[in-house]
Amino acid sequence: MWKNSPPDTEEVMAKVRAVAEQKWKESLAPRNVNPADATFIGWRTYVSDPFPLTWPSVEGTLVFYALARGMNPGVLRDGEFVGPTWARITYSAQDKTTELTLLDVRLEPRGVQGVRPLRQEELEILKLKPLDSLLGPRTAAADQKLKSYYCLQRSLGNIPSEAVTAHTAFFEWLDWKA
Repeated sequence: MWKNSPPDTEEVMAKVRAVAEQKWKESLAPRNVNPADATFIGWRTYVSDPFPLTWPSVEGTLVFYALARGMNPGVLRDGEFVGPTWARITYSAQDKTTELTLLDVRLEPRGVQGVRPLRQEELEILKLKPLDSLLGPRTAAADQKLKSYYCLQRSLGNIPSEAVTAHTAFFEWLDWKA
């Protein structure tokens, strides 16, 4: 599958995050905001877990989504404001290139996402590094861990709806039930 050697997953994540951070600074990062303003939201960008461009993946092309999340402790203490999924970042493991496509740059709250304590078995599931699993060898055990990871992430609200829509074959394979 690889021309040379398999990609270093830490390097991949660093590259994808750097591309997102740079475009965030250029296109979306709020400027001249006053934290004392009642409507202030401290926005930041967050990069999703990877999703295979096709499933089953044969060429190692992955898609990440850049999301906007915001805080205002004076208004919301037990969650965060959910902003737009503002970019789609495609990474080719074959030639180690990234491509960012802007989706929505209107930085405004679209809702609120709360938090809840995680059970011990959920904490164990979240130890999985999905990029390693998606780029590594496929086994029944690895597939089951991957399914558990993505199903938990979806139930926690950490998977953008754009990913579910764009990667239907992958989500059908997950067989996630609401």
